[in-house]
Amino acid sequence: MKQYMGRSRGMRIIYYEFKMDFLRTIRYKMGIVSDIVVFTILLCFFYISNTGASFQKVYGTNNYKTLLLLGYIAWTLAVSAISTIGNQITSELQRGTLFFKLNCKLPLQIVYIGDLVSASIIQLFIIFIYSIVTHFAFGVDYFVSPAVLVSLIICTFGMYGIGLIVAGLSIYFKRIGSIIFLIQLFLLFVTNTVPTASIITNVSKILPLTMCNTVLRLSFSNENIYSSFVLLLLTSIFWFALGYIVFGLFIKFSKKKGNLLLY
Repeated sequence: MKQYMGRSRGMRIIYYEFKMDFLRTIRYKMGIVSDIVVFTILLCFFYISNTGASFQKVYGTNNYKTLLLLGYIAWTLAVSAISTIGNQITSELQRGTLFFKLNCKLPLQIVYIGDLVSASIIQLFIIFIYSIVTHFAFGVDYFVSPAVLVSLIICTFGMYGIGLIVAGLSIYFKRIGSIIFLIQLFLLFVTNTVPTASIITNVSKILPLTMCNTVLRLSFSNENIYSSFVLLLLTSIFWFALGYIVFGLFIKFSKKKGNLLLY
């Protein structure tokens, strides 16, 4: 009974965190509008410049535009997973509330899953908008199969682990907004979201996003995804676990340093 009560209380904490972040984001409508504009313009630029045409040869299909869009969707969710917790930690530090949240019965790594879910829902709305735009402007269509959906969820949690590492840095070193932006650009060009040299992707396979892009495109091309899916699962588990541990260490170091109340 106590175990059930504990789980129920934990779920409520995550839900309230989700609710607060979601309502906060909805109120700041200009942030959502600007994201829609930026993501849509960037994707349209890729289509106009025929970025992704080389996917035709790699995956044996003429529909390279859909292959590009699938990777772009995965990248959109991945960069949101990375930036969300870093931005949230920065806001908590500025408001001086992070120290109090540390007294929560759940680890912050779990509490902030509420923020991750909130951000992912907002990103799904943005994805819906730019998918509609590219459908009418470039004739791009795609179908969200169970394999695609599960892969995106697994990848998002794996990239959240990387976000925990970035958030740990923000606690210890404070302002790292420019680092988050550089990471987003880095992921766009090294994870095969847009065509990337094989010598680079052979290394970036350690990132969940690279493997997710592979799984999504193999699935769309009706190819065997088993080995790639297993690698996606393993890399996501690895990064989530590593991020969980590293974030906890940064919290511990920051407590010793006494800078959790300072920004």
